Amino acid sequence: MNVFGSVASTERAEAGRYLWTAKSLDKYDAVLLLPDKNDTLNARVQASFEAKLRGRGGITIHNGEARRLVALCSLYQFSGKVVVGSFDEPHGRKLRNLLDSGVATEETLIDDVILGAM
Repeated sequence: MNVFGSVASTERAEAGRYLWTAKSLDKYDAVLLLPDKNDTLNARVQASFEAKLRGRGGITIHNGEARRLVALCSLYQFSGKVVVGSFDEPHGRKLRNLLDSGVATEETLIDDVILGAM
């Protein structure tokens, strides 16, 4: 164990750093991370993301690669270009509670919370 949590978390963060540079993700205006395996939710988030890009360059990263980048983002916010399209990630995000309690709809959470800064 180290100051960042488990060794596995640190290794995922290192893998995320490598992935960010190897894919030259800095060249994009926005990077959407979809770490969840919920294909329906991912499709909704991605469609809203693409609509909000308005001609800017964006890329979507899915599943394992997205989880590695989320691990890196959990350590520090290294770029304002990153959007995590999840109700539960990064660790500690509680958007699902708002959905489950009826306080907010899925559409509101996607458009106003997850993608609100775009």
